[in-house]
Amino acid sequence: MKKVLLVDDEILVREGIRDRISWESEGFIYSGDAPDGEMAAPMIERMSPDIVLTDIKMPFMDGLQLSKIVKERMPWIKIIILSGHDEFNYAREALRIGVEEYCLKPISSVELLKTLHQVSEKIDVERQEKKELEALQLKATVNRELFKDQSLTDLCTGAVPTTEAIQAAEALQIPLIAGHYLVIITEFEPKPEAGLPLTPVLEEEPIFGQIRMDLSGSLHLKRSKKEHVWIVKGDHPEDLEQSARRLLRNVKKLEETRPYVVYVGIGRVKNRVQEISGSYSEADQNKSYQRFLKNRPMTGPEWQGLQGYDRNKVTNFLKYGDASQTGEFVRGYLPENAAASPDPTYYWHYLILDMVAAVTQYIHESGGDVKAFLQEMEPVEERLLGRYDLEDIRSCAASILKLAFKYRDQFKDKYSDLLSKAKDYIAGHFDKPDISLQSVAAYVNVSPSHFSGVFSQATGQTFIDYLIKTRIKRAMESLKTTNLKSYEIAAMVGYNDPHYFNSVFKKVTGVTTKVFRNQA
Repeated sequence: MKKVLLVDDEILVREGIRDRISWESEGFIYSGDAPDGEMAAPMIERMSPDIVLTDIKMPFMDGLQLSKIVKERMPWIKIIILSGHDEFNYAREALRIGVEEYCLKPISSVELLKTLHQVSEKIDVERQEKKELEALQLKATVNRELFKDQSLTDLCTGAVPTTEAIQAAEALQIPLIAGHYLVIITEFEPKPEAGLPLTPVLEEEPIFGQIRMDLSGSLHLKRSKKEHVWIVKGDHPEDLEQSARRLLRNVKKLEETRPYVVYVGIGRVKNRVQEISGSYSEADQNKSYQRFLKNRPMTGPEWQGLQGYDRNKVTNFLKYGDASQTGEFVRGYLPENAAASPDPTYYWHYLILDMVAAVTQYIHESGGDVKAFLQEMEPVEERLLGRYDLEDIRSCAASILKLAFKYRDQFKDKYSDLLSKAKDYIAGHFDKPDISLQSVAAYVNVSPSHFSGVFSQATGQTFIDYLIKTRIKRAMESLKTTNLKSYEIAAMVGYNDPHYFNSVFKKVTGVTTKVFRNQA
């Protein structure tokens, strides 16, 4: 039902139009009438009709003046002029204002109804178009936020090549390009004694608003209800570091004034887009360290023991070890004589923390789901907090490593096709001197840093080592089965410099090409 308001200075015209039309049966509501524009203006403001029927020539305020006011203040209202003046200037002015129809008096009720229905249909079309547009805009906004979060997640985890990350950022209007980058991760939790929900609405905290203001130029990703990731960017490294220090000051204020504990991880400044994932990994590790530091404060010789410890032992065991060797590894990793520490329990706990950090980094660099791993780790962490016996702590360490092996196996399955494709490419192009990590990564459509991590984790060797062994293996076959000169074989397997080829061959096999051929 469309509401109609009539404006005409002749009472007989108003009564005639009002009484000759069966308004409701025709789909309209007759909202009332007025003798001039001045009287009609407040009625229109109050009633908000869909259609205004108005004469032109009226005292005090004519129809064109009224139409101009209505269109400026309520442009969605449709106006139909009813005029006894067939003058071009009137019609032209009415069109300029935005009047829908210009009808000449006298007009029959049939003609007027026809005009009203035409305008009513136009209103229906415009309302439907507006509704569809609003729905599309809402969907676009929601999808854009989802794509933005996914794009930033891929950027932090190194899941996409640099070019693809930049293109995605441009498409989503994310201001990514800068001279330097630094990643900050914040995780908020209520203090145990506060009695607050485990996932408070942090966005409602004034100090959180201050943090967002301080990092307003940064890219923000809400990773969970408790955890936020900030990619701080700028042209000067010192500005990024100053932002990080300012954040730490605000976090300290929050902890002093509100019942929250905040864990902050800060990565190092990087100067390339592809290195953002490295800063993110460092921030994630630092946050884990800070969590343990706040829950298990420790000073003195225990620090020296941990800092001197070789984390590569854990990483290498995950790369090359077997799950059946976990017990033996854990006993060596958590020794009874804990670096002559007066309280070995804290030292063991710190070694467990170091193990978690190493495992997390390994899974991250392997392209695994770190978030899922940490969620599965939660029961182990809960067990660990209440354990002080060495065997109990070793049991927790074994659980962590077994879980890591599960993710390692999932990783190998996940990237089996990618690795197979990469190895096939290397087998077909190892003889090209310009083959490189970058060219193979581009062929399998991942970033060089991501491919490097995936390849080394899955094969237990770097890309360069694999390429060299592939080339030398083919060279050995040629030395055995052909009479080609050494420099010819060097060129066949991708080496432009025969002397360098001979050096690499001896390093791999332990003998020169001449000795190898004679032995064969």
